Amino acid sequence: MSAELFAAPVPFEEGIYRALTRVPPLPLAQRSNFWPATAALYEPLWRHRSIGLLTRGGFSTERELALMLSWLRPRPGETVLDAAASAGLYARTLLRHEPGLTVHALDLSLPFLQRAKTYAERDGIAPTLVHADVRALPYRDGVFDAVVCGGSPNEFTELPAALAEFARVLKPGGRLWLMYLSRAETLPGRLGQGLLRLTGLRFPEPEALEAAAKAVGLEPQRAQHRGRVALTLFRRT
Repeated sequence: MSAELFAAPVPFEEGIYRALTRVPPLPLAQRSNFWPATAALYEPLWRHRSIGLLTRGGFSTERELALMLSWLRPRPGETVLDAAASAGLYARTLLRHEPGLTVHALDLSLPFLQRAKTYAERDGIAPTLVHADVRALPYRDGVFDAVVCGGSPNEFTELPAALAEFARVLKPGGRLWLMYLSRAETLPGRLGQGLLRLTGLRFPEPEALEAAAKAVGLEPQRAQHRGRVALTLFRRT
């Protein structure tokens, strides 16, 4: 069933569908994802600790994952896209929670996908791994029941284009979960984010992101804000 979701045949090599034919020009924040050391260290050293650090202990990655599952309520037989999946934390979480799902984990970085493959094999889980760009998803229209994307919206150079693609591949009524860091409100926070912007990171304002989502047919459903960490659910109209 997984290959049937693609709009055209996609080459399959070493356990990964290779839909990306050319890596676009990227800022430093995204280029660093192509370093094997980044892919190897990202999840154990940063991803599992990041929300706790960013919220000063007020929230955790475990609670993030539980909230995602609670809001999405994935059901057997559904198809889910983990977009900009990095090492596939969301994809593995979804399949552990509901083995009857079809889950695609897609990323621009081949080293991250190779790491995702290693983790999935370690855990006895089998998401479909796809090498592609979120701005040009290789899928037919309306094939996913849900799309999840955690952290990566801060790295998207064209967030509206990514949101449009998420809306395109979602079925009517499909759900979109996003986790991202929003723009800081304090002067020290803005100064820190300003330095990070030099590497290509973005920190959207929730109102602006919601407006961009509505423009492509994604209606806000629920949101929580834990400090600068935004957790949001949209539904495809």
